[in-house]
Amino acid sequence: MLAGGALSILVGIFAITAPVLFSYVLTQLIGALCLVSGVIGFFQALFGTQAAHRILSALSAIIRIAAGSALFFFTIAGMATLTLILAAVFLVEGVFCIFTSLRMRENRAWLWLFLNGFVAFVLAVMVYSRWPLDSEWVIGSLYGIQSLFSGVTMLMLGLAPRPSV
Repeated sequence: MLAGGALSILVGIFAITAPVLFSYVLTQLIGALCLVSGVIGFFQALFGTQAAHRILSALSAIIRIAAGSALFFFTIAGMATLTLILAAVFLVEGVFCIFTSLRMRENRAWLWLFLNGFVAFVLAVMVYSRWPLDSEWVIGSLYGIQSLFSGVTMLMLGLAPRPSV
């Protein structure tokens, strides 16, 4: 928890200090990973041993190659799509953290988890309200804010005293 929290805080600081750069880099990185994954999957489908799996694997690989190409070569449009996905992730994370925190109120750090969920929920609403106009900087800035809150939450949960059995 402590190492993950510290790393999350460092990523958050980088994302907040250079949000447009972080948005571009993250979009192209995801695109490159999808491309590589798709190409590898396609070769596995071509040289696989089971025919039924080869067809599904090839279709999956083609989808990953198309998605990766779109993100990598059309970075601005890719950022808009990723911004919408990020809003959905924040929404789900916010709701999940809020409900989880309410179930673990015996832990002294439950309020940090609740606050993390609340911030994620508010960020989701903010992104949806300005999408796609602010896509270029939103990924970096809001991801950085959420990463900072997540990092602090992990640190607080890691430093909280364990309940005695």
